Amino acid sequence: MKLDIKGKLDIKGLLSESAIYGVVTISGLLVIVANQAESGTTEALVKVVATVLVFWLAHVYAGTVAHLGDPHDEAEPSRVRFGRALRHSLAHSGGMLLVTLVPAIMLTLGALGLVSHDAAIWGTLWLDVALLGVLGYFGVAGWTSTLWPRLVGALLTAALGVVLILLKAWIH
Repeated sequence: MKLDIKGKLDIKGLLSESAIYGVVTISGLLVIVANQAESGTTEALVKVVATVLVFWLAHVYAGTVAHLGDPHDEAEPSRVRFGRALRHSLAHSGGMLLVTLVPAIMLTLGALGLVSHDAAIWGTLWLDVALLGVLGYFGVAGWTSTLWPRLVGALLTAALGVVLILLKAWIH
């Protein structure tokens, strides 16, 4: 996420598969972890952050390996090609880390005892729904300036989060 030349916010890092995958991973993991009797908010926070880091590293690794064979100048040294592939992968995987910040803040509030365990878990899940909705809205905004398709995109994307919440309620 950065400002472009005209001062507009560039959120392409957030509008990525890895960002959406990160939100879905957090939500799915919370559905599982929150239903473990011995698991408190601190454990949930640690598991979420650790899991996202592992999946982010896996994305960076996979992206780097996948782009090692990209077209290049034959005279380029291997380290230059490797560096380009790694930078490309880091740029395209950053959204997964960025979207983790908002749910991590809510879980941290629970871990510090500022909100109850249930409020932290449910709050995080609803934040994830909102994040998915925002990602869907801006994803559709990339191909239309009309409000209705953007709102439909937001609602459909957020619906995935609602399905995860319903699964949590059903499992619990």
